[in-house]
Amino acid sequence: MKKIIFVIFFIPLIAFGQTHYTITVNTSNAWSGNLFFKRGGTQPRPVVIIDSTGTEIFSEDWGMKGWEFKINYNNKLSYFDRDSKGWFIMDSLGNEIDSVYAKNGYTADNHDFIALPNGNYILFCYDSQPYAMDTVVTGGDPNAVIDEALIIQELDSNHNVIFEWKSWDHFHITDNLSLSPWTSSTLTFMHTNAIDIDFDGNFIFSSRNTDEITKIHRTTGEVIWRFGGSQNDFTFLNDYPFTRQHSIRSLGNNRYLLYDNGNNSSQYTGTNNFSRAVEYELDTVLMTATNVWQFVHPDSLYTPSTGGVQRLPNGNTLINFGNLQWQNTGSIITEVDTNNQIVFQLEYDNGYNLYRAQKFDWSFFTPINGCIDSLACNYNPNADFDDGSCYYPANVQITQNGSLLDITISNGSFSSYNYLWNTLETTQNITATNTGLFWCIVTDPNNCNSDTAFINVSNIPTFVNEYNTLNKINKIFNIQGNKSVNRKNTPLLYIYENGRVEKKIIIE
Repeated sequence: MKKIIFVIFFIPLIAFGQTHYTITVNTSNAWSGNLFFKRGGTQPRPVVIIDSTGTEIFSEDWGMKGWEFKINYNNKLSYFDRDSKGWFIMDSLGNEIDSVYAKNGYTADNHDFIALPNGNYILFCYDSQPYAMDTVVTGGDPNAVIDEALIIQELDSNHNVIFEWKSWDHFHITDNLSLSPWTSSTLTFMHTNAIDIDFDGNFIFSSRNTDEITKIHRTTGEVIWRFGGSQNDFTFLNDYPFTRQHSIRSLGNNRYLLYDNGNNSSQYTGTNNFSRAVEYELDTVLMTATNVWQFVHPDSLYTPSTGGVQRLPNGNTLINFGNLQWQNTGSIITEVDTNNQIVFQLEYDNGYNLYRAQKFDWSFFTPINGCIDSLACNYNPNADFDDGSCYYPANVQITQNGSLLDITISNGSFSSYNYLWNTLETTQNITATNTGLFWCIVTDPNNCNSDTAFINVSNIPTFVNEYNTLNKINKIFNIQGNKSVNRKNTPLLYIYENGRVEKKIIIE
């Protein structure tokens, strides 16, 4: 019951007319899921759901909550709270059913999070530590701080740490060539922004500042391979290295989809920097990387930060060009089919940006209250919660007591019923004046029980057969003792054939 009450008050505050975006393309080839994101930039910054028609069906400002607003692997909403530094889980009724925080003194980062169907959670943290860089490079700061090193934690359903991995044990600050000559007082090391589970159950993650996708063993923590960046294990066969990437996702069978921000793409293409969605196939024997698909927007969009990509169930790909502020425009969400034709596009006004946008076949659940018992007359097969309104048909039986025929009702939901005898009587009982078959149709006020009860009357007590004798008048006298006829409004004495005397007045 508490859950139902909460749902009643959890009515989306949909801000129609304040969307600040335009849907410029929406064809029948676009995947039919709903679009999820948290709007960034100019306040307010609501979490938003847009349906396949382009209609904003949900929009609420949750304040600092809502970062990385998406449907997770457990088929529930998850999002980050920048105030409490925790991840929240919400069910389809709008109930926050769990909150997840990093353990062992670390603080969860807001970029990505995995909630698994078995109740486990995977999150990561940034760690900062002082480091005597003068022992590493000439001119290094003896009091330097290495920032945004990576900590990965997997928690069980009771939030116990069952796996913890530290980049300190595997990577070195000089892996980040963009920090060369590593003499600054603060060195922002990895800046991990995405994590996923690979087809074999191990972890892959994207570290923006090292231009690297890394795969590690889920139990031993061993580094399996490093793709991209200065420690790249693979040879690019038909492509140039991605830079400052986001949104790594495993597609299975050593295929990986990522959003290449392309901050250094001009060095390889000879054009201005542009961003792209790109899919690679890795050969982990020959250690080669093949570009098997990519999409570059016709307008050569370039987002130096944020952005994401998602492969959809129908084979389409959703790309979020998340930060176009430097071009005086907002974010652009583009969906393309397998032929790279744009089948959906949403364009935000300048001043609004999106970290990630993703599509899911999911929406908030609106419960239907009603009778959920299939044995009840008012059973509602579409109802989800029993509201106590069920009513049931009665058991109807005719019993004979002498000449009296009575309807007996048991297990019914009502105190009064309607009766229609074959003698046209409408009372619960009648007097049988002859033998034979008697029946009665019984209904309740809601027409729940439309049942017919039968009884075969084979005998009637003698006094019933003598009914006419008992009630046949022999003589009538007035009160003076004189014979009279039957008169209305006059006191009279009635003498019946059986000798019974009755004084009465028939008033009209």
